Amino acid sequence: MKSVIGTSNTLKTACQFLDPQEHQQLIKDVESVCEQLVNPNFRIAMLAPFNFGKSTLINALLGQNIMPVKMVRTTGTVIRIKYGKTLTTIITLKSGEIIRSNDTEILKEFAVLNKKGQRREDVGSVEVLCPHFLLKNGVELLDLPGTNDREAQDVLVRDQLLQVDLVIQILNARQPFTQGEQDTLNQWLIERGIKTVIFVLNRMNEIETQKDKSEIYDDVVSTIKFFKPDLPEGLKKLYCVDALPALEAKQNRKKWQVFKSGIIDFEVSLLTIISLHKKRTSQTRFLRVITMASKVRYILNKQAQELAIEVSNAENIRNLAIEKGKQQEKSLKEEFSKRVEIYQNWLYLNTLVASYEIEAAKTLETKGFYDWQDNKFKPTILDYTQAIEKCVSKACKKFQKGNSNRINISFPEYPKVSLPTRQDRNAGQWIGDIFNGGANRKKLDQEYENKKWQAYKDAVHSYLSEFSKSNLASLNEYEKNVHPLITFSIPAESHEFIDKRNDLNSLNSSIDSIQHIESQKAGINRYKLKILELFKVFIIFWNNWFLHFLK
Repeated sequence: MKSVIGTSNTLKTACQFLDPQEHQQLIKDVESVCEQLVNPNFRIAMLAPFNFGKSTLINALLGQNIMPVKMVRTTGTVIRIKYGKTLTTIITLKSGEIIRSNDTEILKEFAVLNKKGQRREDVGSVEVLCPHFLLKNGVELLDLPGTNDREAQDVLVRDQLLQVDLVIQILNARQPFTQGEQDTLNQWLIERGIKTVIFVLNRMNEIETQKDKSEIYDDVVSTIKFFKPDLPEGLKKLYCVDALPALEAKQNRKKWQVFKSGIIDFEVSLLTIISLHKKRTSQTRFLRVITMASKVRYILNKQAQELAIEVSNAENIRNLAIEKGKQQEKSLKEEFSKRVEIYQNWLYLNTLVASYEIEAAKTLETKGFYDWQDNKFKPTILDYTQAIEKCVSKACKKFQKGNSNRINISFPEYPKVSLPTRQDRNAGQWIGDIFNGGANRKKLDQEYENKKWQAYKDAVHSYLSEFSKSNLASLNEYEKNVHPLITFSIPAESHEFIDKRNDLNSLNSSIDSIQHIESQKAGINRYKLKILELFKVFIIFWNNWFLHFLK
């Protein structure tokens, strides 16, 4: 079985996810069952509305007037009755002061409700030490305030029930098992995993006829038959005890009257339950822990489902935004690559030469090169570069990125032309021109013009070659620099989203831990109807009866 400390820590950690206001009672219940896991004593609590005879039944069990008893509501706080060699009352005030007394008269001052039905606010705890054999070996009796009077009293009682090992629900024969008592059984006990319960039908002596007594008894039996207590088989779950006659008979040593009151049968059964059940308190307490764990898990499951939907919706929204961003990136990159390719193809030397060499050479020859460069060549370049830069700017705007990059355009220096030297005619060519109409002269002039034109073309070719090389390099550098700008960056998850996902993981982890606690329920052996166990109950019961008779 999982360690007590580990179980407590698991449940308390899970409770951190509960709303402190909305689930205040459940958180308190978890604290109570976790504390009870390590409690060494076997606690028995009396549960009933005011004036049903709780204190009187305790007095009858102990054989003396220890608890204050009145005809009006009495007990105002939890009174713990433990074993002690001498009768001692211990009052611990919230200030830390401790008050001791050798009798229980002091209870009337500190543990009884005043005329307004209010308890003392300065009392921290009330204990009574009593030298009774029932209380030996760590058995405690708890006299609880009556229910169905004030909300504060009900809360006090309800909280205490999770820290007891056996609940004795007292019924009044004059109004047996009211709807309020049935609700208490279901809501305060069964639904909270408290199934170690027996019932005592008190004041049957006040019913006049035997017929009425039988009808009342049968009615109570019919009401509680659905309830299967987690107690040894073979023992009754309903006992008829006339508490006040039992107390008086014990005080007056009238054994037959004691026997008739039903207190003997009840005491022996109580001793038998203690003998058998005390050995397995860790299991029954753990069953209550499992019940509380299931309640916590139910709430955590709802929270986890709601949170999972929120996380899933947030993930879907984010994934859609990422997909949209990637599609935009693809579109912009395609547009960018297309425009770069167009500009790049235009920058290749062969394209430039084919498009501009002759035209540029003519302007160079006519001294109009700068005009051509500024008014025709540059505007064409700007058309290409601005189209590329416009594409990058659009990407930066969509992806919310800054952009200070521009395509660097550089122009070579003014083309240097190396004009050829004009060749003069030799003597033979000069004489020949006299007879051929100057053909040699024309030929030399044409050759010179051809060489001069080639010189202009060569100068422009050199200019375009240098322009192509430098601007292709510039375009390549620009392309590298702006590539991150046209790349969609997946946005970081928001802190709110991260917190929600972490909360969901923590919730699921707590749910898994609680399920591990719940899975141990199968390993807890409840009392089963077996011949050996029935025989064991029979032996212990009659052994207790014999010992009780000797006492």
